[in-house]
Amino acid sequence: MQAKPSVVRVWGAYIATYSVFDAKITQAIGGTGTGFFITPDGYIATNAHVVSDIHDGDKVAEQATYEMLLKDIEKEYSKEIARMSEAQIKDLLSHIKLVNLEKRAYVVLPNGDKLDYEIKQYGKPGSGRDAAIIKVKTENAPTLPIGDSNKTQIADQIVVIGYPGVADMKVLLDEKSQLQASITDGAISSLKKATTGEPILQISAPITHGNSGGPALDLKGNVVGLATFGNESEIQGFNFLVASATLKELIKDGKIDPKPSETNKLWQAGLDLYWADRYTPAITKFQEVEASYPQHSEAQLMIRQATAAKKEGKEKKEEGGGSGMIIGIVIGVLVVVGGGAFVMMRKKGPPRPQGHPGQPGMPPPGGGYPPGAYPPPPQQQAGYPPPPQQGGYPPPPQQGFPPPPAAPQQQMYGRVHSPSQPPPMGFAPPQQMSAQAGGGPPIARTVAIGQGQGPAAGGIAPTAFGSLSIGSLTATRGQLAGQRFALTATGIIVGRQPGVAHVLVNDHRASGKHVWIGIEQGRLVAIDQGTTNGTYINDVNRGRITRQELRDGDVVIVGDPDCLTLQVKLG
Repeated sequence: MQAKPSVVRVWGAYIATYSVFDAKITQAIGGTGTGFFITPDGYIATNAHVVSDIHDGDKVAEQATYEMLLKDIEKEYSKEIARMSEAQIKDLLSHIKLVNLEKRAYVVLPNGDKLDYEIKQYGKPGSGRDAAIIKVKTENAPTLPIGDSNKTQIADQIVVIGYPGVADMKVLLDEKSQLQASITDGAISSLKKATTGEPILQISAPITHGNSGGPALDLKGNVVGLATFGNESEIQGFNFLVASATLKELIKDGKIDPKPSETNKLWQAGLDLYWADRYTPAITKFQEVEASYPQHSEAQLMIRQATAAKKEGKEKKEEGGGSGMIIGIVIGVLVVVGGGAFVMMRKKGPPRPQGHPGQPGMPPPGGGYPPGAYPPPPQQQAGYPPPPQQGGYPPPPQQGFPPPPAAPQQQMYGRVHSPSQPPPMGFAPPQQMSAQAGGGPPIARTVAIGQGQGPAAGGIAPTAFGSLSIGSLTATRGQLAGQRFALTATGIIVGRQPGVAHVLVNDHRASGKHVWIGIEQGRLVAIDQGTTNGTYINDVNRGRITRQELRDGDVVIVGDPDCLTLQVKLG
């Protein structure tokens, strides 16, 4: 939904009509391929071989079509020609006349509009530089960002968008259907080099004639290559991309500045609102998309769908001050209560453990804490926040962490922290979340507490350092169905990686760190961690999320409903 409006069909062909005596015969060279906008003012990337016939010009096209016609005549009338004299053959050739030469050098937008183009940059067809940049006259066109193919790895998932000729099915499909791009998916299966030295990406996604020049996107929506050539036989899985690094060289040579357009921002905002069931403001954004770029192929469709959803009463209304205010009040109350509980612990609880080498403030080997007692926070150390002071637990994290020293970075719940930066309150640094000496379980391991053990006892799993709960997550589908997990303001990670995930999902459809759920800027949100199979809210048909606010009763889907479905309960 985000990328399709940026993809166009590219025509690069000549159609010649000849008269042979009284007959009219048509010959054509070239054909169609795919391209995509890289600038709002109409620069489009495609393959060089898609526009090679246009690049070579009218004279070359006329000669090529004439030679094709002679071969067809010779094949069709070989026996008659064999009996003809040299004078008769000469007479035949004199009656072959070019009647018309039609040049098709235009792109077809997904809404059906046609725009003529000029070739601005041209690589080399049939090589590792099989790329070109063409230019049409337009404004505010939706663009695709160009990624770094040098960072791709084998098994990275990709999606290819294009106009394969075999998908047209003109006998069966109406005209509008033929304007719809086709989507295929697969993975990077090998990293290779062309004989001329350029990088080539081998992919498992099916592509064929007409896909040429189409974008291959990684799961963040960045173009990592252009669909270029593949196996001519029925065997799939041996198709290749010209790397985006090669395309960047052409862009640099042409002094072109690829950048997103205002249409992209409006379109993304509209989709986010639509997927959050906020149809009224979504319609406004989609209308702004149409005003910015009237040729947009999907905006009108989304306006109709949002309007229909409103009529069916599916829209979520803003609740007064919003759920963020309610959550803020709950957190405020819990902080006060937690502060009192912490003071009581200091007065009545056991002595504070002093930790052991390399893990200050952690439980001693083979030991734990008395039932009901919170483990103490980490001791003060460089880059970490001080321990809680009497009178209250530290507030949830705010933006503006102290600047970290130079150190390798680690990705945590959608934000990057170096090991010396303060982790989110309630989280241990990754090395502290691993199994303790003496065989103790990882801090993040999901276990039930309360009366008895397991979901049948109604227990709620602790998530990190016994942080105060603002609600719970109940697994309604998947292997963890029936279990509840404490939801803390400081956040939890759901995923497959032991020692890191607080809700551990033993399912290949879940990523190691799949989704972080917690409070950010006063609102409860879910943030996908750049996963393979995606995170969804309420319905997978609404598309995967990057970051989305959550409300009481919302459902978080990890990869697939049958992998893990969690229902949010606040309070």
